[in-house]
Amino acid sequence: MAWAKSFVYYGTSDFSRRILDGLLKAGIMPALVVTTQAKPAGRGLQTSLTPVALLAQTKTLPWLAVKSLKHGLPTEITGTGADFGLLAAFGRILPKELLDLYRFGIINVHPSVLPKYRGASPIQSVLLAGEDITGITLIKLDEEVDHGPILVQADLKIGDSDALDLEAKLAEMAVAKLIQTMPAYLAGTKSLQAQDHTAATFTKQITREDGWADFSLPAFVLNNKRRAFTSWPGLWTSWQGKRLKLIATQPAVASLRVGEVGLSNGLVAVGCGQGSALIIKSLQLADGKTQPGQDFINGHKNFIGSQLPS
Repeated sequence: MAWAKSFVYYGTSDFSRRILDGLLKAGIMPALVVTTQAKPAGRGLQTSLTPVALLAQTKTLPWLAVKSLKHGLPTEITGTGADFGLLAAFGRILPKELLDLYRFGIINVHPSVLPKYRGASPIQSVLLAGEDITGITLIKLDEEVDHGPILVQADLKIGDSDALDLEAKLAEMAVAKLIQTMPAYLAGTKSLQAQDHTAATFTKQITREDGWADFSLPAFVLNNKRRAFTSWPGLWTSWQGKRLKLIATQPAVASLRVGEVGLSNGLVAVGCGQGSALIIKSLQLADGKTQPGQDFINGHKNFIGSQLPS
């Protein structure tokens, strides 16, 4: 099923890739895919394609990678004659020239229930906050961040999902809502509703340092942090001068000092704030493989009884 109007798709991340892939599977094809130029990464500083670019290439879609759109629009974009833009996790500021290019504007898929959690890290931020509900919002973009009027919203129960699980569920929900809603919007029978800007909250760019495990915090806070940062930067601490990543965790109660490594009901645990403890189900020492907690202490006998920094 194709939409009656043509569109250009803007996206970069794996969340965006999932949405584009869902649309393609439904027979909805963009006139052009626009993504960002990937930054060199890894030890050899190799430049790789973004997830969206890889999908476009695999599906032989016309696509374009841009560093920025601030200094004029490429002819590949202006020459499509598309009726609207569709954007999900593009990662670049859009100039007014682009917002004004399309008859129906640019529809943005945002993975939160706006106006809450505007900005760069809505999925991680709802998990950090311990929310029970999140969702997706389709908005028509304006010149402010995640500020435009709402086309449709849908809620999702978070349950025990981590960021990767939640991203997949929200992308699937977004595809369903786009398929359901866009025909009416393009036909002029679906109206937009202004956001309540007084209720807006904002998220920030995640950094590697955000993943540091401060064991003076309650264990449930650290467990939420691990769920939020599953893909990157992870929940991590330091042991014997090496980064120690806590891969799978669970909050519990145990009589351990803050930062003390011990056992709780036979499981590896670290003492945390307010009399709580964080069960370490699996972990990874720098340059090593991920191991269950019991296997790790079998190979590192002095881990039990050690003191981790806070």
